[in-house]
Amino acid sequence: MKLKLLFISYVFIQFATSCYGPRKVNSWIADKYGTTLNSQPKIKDDYFSVSSKLMTNDQQASTTVKESKGLLPLIFYWKGHYVNTVTLNPKIPINTFTTAFQSYANSKQLKQKLNGQKIELTIEQVPTIFMIDDKWQLVWFIYAFGWDIFSVVPEKNDMVLSYRMSKDNSETKKGTITIPDQNTALEHLRRVKEGTWDYMNQYDEAIKAMAKKTVDKIIGEL
Repeated sequence: MKLKLLFISYVFIQFATSCYGPRKVNSWIADKYGTTLNSQPKIKDDYFSVSSKLMTNDQQASTTVKESKGLLPLIFYWKGHYVNTVTLNPKIPINTFTTAFQSYANSKQLKQKLNGQKIELTIEQVPTIFMIDDKWQLVWFIYAFGWDIFSVVPEKNDMVLSYRMSKDNSETKKGTITIPDQNTALEHLRRVKEGTWDYMNQYDEAIKAMAKKTVDKIIGEL
């Protein structure tokens, strides 16, 4: 009987921990951003450009790797920990950044402040990685009772941009701008899919905030 219960517990855990993995997580990201990603949005203004060597021809929205962090199987209590590490396609933040930069730069009259200069921005580094952390527990006595506690945690990675200003084909100024990562962790989540989407919404807003800070830094250095 004890062996039977242990086997049932094992099957329950395998089922519980296989409810989602890399394929499922990638499908959630694709539901938000699309199954294929477009190249950078066209910039309508002629006084700035945004480029990045991070851009690739990859159309997949994300890649995810699942890793077990430990398992503690006791007689009446089991617990485990595993992590899905998600790497977003750089097109996602770069496109979001470009659109937000254009809108905010126009609202701040950056073109007028440049006074005939043009600015070329190159995104050297951008946050793209976050972890879905899952700590699960199982207690059984005749029946099994289990629960998970999820967290979505960013891998902190500042945005780094280089810029070059020019006028009449002559360079007037160049430099580097570093914007601290604005993303924050979402902890003690009960629903992993909804929690992941909440994080992605926050992520988009963080990238937009970093685009605005970039505009402000450029204006401050004129």
